[in-house]
Amino acid sequence: MERKIFGITADGRKVEIVTLKNDLAELKIINRGATIQSFTVYGTSIIGGYDTMDGYENDNGSYQGATVGRVANRVANAQFSMDGAIYMLPANNNGHCLHGGNGFSFRMFDFVDVTDNSATLSYYSPDGEEGFPGGLAVKVKFTLIGSAIKIDYEATPDGKTPVALTNHSYFNLDGMGGLITDHVATIYADSYTEVDDTLIPTGVRPDVTGGAYDFRSPKRIGEDFGTAVEGYDHNFVLCPKFSKVFEEKELPIGASVTNGRLTLNVYTDQPGLQFYTGNFLAGGPNFEGDIPKIKHGAFCLEAQTEPDCINHGIGFYEAGEVYTQTTVYEVVTC
Repeated sequence: MERKIFGITADGRKVEIVTLKNDLAELKIINRGATIQSFTVYGTSIIGGYDTMDGYENDNGSYQGATVGRVANRVANAQFSMDGAIYMLPANNNGHCLHGGNGFSFRMFDFVDVTDNSATLSYYSPDGEEGFPGGLAVKVKFTLIGSAIKIDYEATPDGKTPVALTNHSYFNLDGMGGLITDHVATIYADSYTEVDDTLIPTGVRPDVTGGAYDFRSPKRIGEDFGTAVEGYDHNFVLCPKFSKVFEEKELPIGASVTNGRLTLNVYTDQPGLQFYTGNFLAGGPNFEGDIPKIKHGAFCLEAQTEPDCINHGIGFYEAGEVYTQTTVYEVVTC
């Protein structure tokens, strides 16, 4: 384990980086946004990140590797109701609120416990931050287990509030710089969340059978690009076929992606995965190593409840009621 200063923010705050390493993998975490800065496994760096704080502070809305909250994904019309009151949120995405506005991804967490194979970070979100009611104490623990990253989330409100967290890492199993369209994906889902042209759910969950959203059998990510779809940015409603135990916790599988050499398996206790194929990734700061970001140059698999969950009555927690989530990103050789 190594812990040192990564950089200085524009307003003069020191950002730390912790490196966890074993014989198979190296994981780097920065406390700004409780962010995975890089993940190198079997000799390949497979998660996008930036070399400097300038990259993170000038990111073009891609949330590279960050912990996302207080509510992940989109909230329609940047507002929600709770107990008869209307709460207004930042309208930072086509009139909707995306990933909590200037939420947890932009906040300075504290490293509160660091061991040889784990790093735990905490943040207190005050009442009213980005429009959300109630204070919220958040902990995120990253554990390196062989060639897997286990992420444990815990959040406790001191007043009723919505909570829905995720991690927003971008993966390319070839390493950053090329396309992921030839990666082959399997998603254990019989339906997906249909969205309108601003990516807000329509209320319909179509069956995936035989269409562009059918990844129940392995399929090239880009197979239907240019015909049925231009890319994916959709929640898949999971119906996992098997599970695996990590540190005495059994987790169902959500998805697998392979390039023929490495396979990424995602295990989660969440009901959905947002499959995003980097449709808007191009531009902004270059990745680490001065590698340009390109459209369809990486994919995300964000464990979550569902888009616009709080406008469907999902994700509210009373004072003292603890939100938890566990998700594992495991890489194995083919």
